[in-house]
Amino acid sequence: MKKTIKKIITLLITVGVLLSCLVFTASAAGSTISFSSNNPKVNDSVTVTVTVSSNESIFAIGFSLKYNPDVLKYESGDGTGGAGVLNVVISNNSNNVKSNKFSFVFTAIAAGSSNIQIADCNWVVGMSNEEAPFTGASASITVSDAAKSNNANLKSLSLSKGTLSPKFSASKTSYTATVPTSVTEVKVYATAKDSGATVEISGESVLKDGENIRTVTVTAPSGAQKVYTIKIIRSDLTAEPEPEVPEVNPLEITVDGASYIVLNDISGVILPAGFLVETAQYNGVDISVAKDADGNYILYYLKAADSEIATPYLLNGDTFERLQCAAIGDKIYIFADVPAELTAAEGYYETAVKIGDFSVKAFASSNSDFTDFYYVYCLYDNGYRIYRYDSKENVLQRAPEFKLVSVAEKELSEAGFLTRFKSLSANAKTVIIGLFLAAVGAVVLIVLLIVKLVKGKNAPEDDDYSDLLFEPDFDEVTVDDGDKAEEEKEPHNENQD
Repeated sequence: MKKTIKKIITLLITVGVLLSCLVFTASAAGSTISFSSNNPKVNDSVTVTVTVSSNESIFAIGFSLKYNPDVLKYESGDGTGGAGVLNVVISNNSNNVKSNKFSFVFTAIAAGSSNIQIADCNWVVGMSNEEAPFTGASASITVSDAAKSNNANLKSLSLSKGTLSPKFSASKTSYTATVPTSVTEVKVYATAKDSGATVEISGESVLKDGENIRTVTVTAPSGAQKVYTIKIIRSDLTAEPEPEVPEVNPLEITVDGASYIVLNDISGVILPAGFLVETAQYNGVDISVAKDADGNYILYYLKAADSEIATPYLLNGDTFERLQCAAIGDKIYIFADVPAELTAAEGYYETAVKIGDFSVKAFASSNSDFTDFYYVYCLYDNGYRIYRYDSKENVLQRAPEFKLVSVAEKELSEAGFLTRFKSLSANAKTVIIGLFLAAVGAVVLIVLLIVKLVKGKNAPEDDDYSDLLFEPDFDEVTVDDGDKAEEEKEPHNENQD
């Protein structure tokens, strides 16, 4: 019986080893970087969090964090140093630590971009007790200076003698005035719309005969500039005046048959989160536009002749197209197209939903219990995310539970096993075949073990017969020759006649 138990234990160990070949583990090791704010402004506090993870116990970590000291100033945290480089060295007392987090607090001191890089990375992990490198992450952060205005418009412009033509408007930068020869001096008066802007007037106030050019340069607090030009003509007014040319406003346009004005000043407009005001030109006129951090969107604001509402548009060549967005509460969401290589996971289908004035591409659940909910792809605060839209209550919320998947992976998962197997590399096919054979072998061994155990129920309990479980199942037979058989007959009686 002892031999039988030993053989059973041996078989079970063999089966366990084979089955263990079918178990796979996946782990990620290295570092990641995250920010407390993706769009900080000058004087804001920004916390940079570095996470170092391993699939084995971490005993010690050392690395450097590099940043741009012209944009960020290090205040406090888990690093030592400064001037663009912080050093971190730690050791763990426990042997069950597989992840460490480090925090670094900065103050944004100037507008610009800073690359945050984890470099010179080394750690001691697992049972080796030897130092080894690990993967260092990097990420960029952009600081904006929203406190400084880009408004370089004039509030007023006038002359001590003569009349401006056309009539002053902050959007018009070229003017003409005519005075008689008796006028020898003309002064220019100009006031900036932004109290923080500076105004510089160039040119001589004393006039010469003919044309005299005066310029007014307005510099906004942010450094943006706008130049107004005045041509003063000193001549005999008895001369025949030149015919008047009808005034044309270069910012007056027509979109889909309706008249609009392209706003050159959007200081009072509520912009989408993450957008900043910049200066651009349209039809030769400096105007203000809104631009996101990555430069994917440049928004022009148009106002209808009979409305005071500023509406955002995109300029596609020479054509204005209304921006597909929705203002819900105090937030503005821009509807974007899902990247071509991504799609919804199984259980969702592509459709469209009306949000505000727009029919937006969306995904919906195949579950009939969620017919009022749609998932849309939006840009908000410089980040593209999936949002869940409640069509019944007109609410948009972030939807971290909804995951976009690769189109190729989804198509592959929906294909049959043979199709997926054919798409694998030769090495992957070899691994799968080997695992299949190992599984078959493990099953065969289990079956044999069960058969032997069943047959052994009727075997003697004595240890001398325990080997019967694994011996051939037939009786021993002895064959003798004929002479021996005769000798075994009834003994001969010598007294018999």
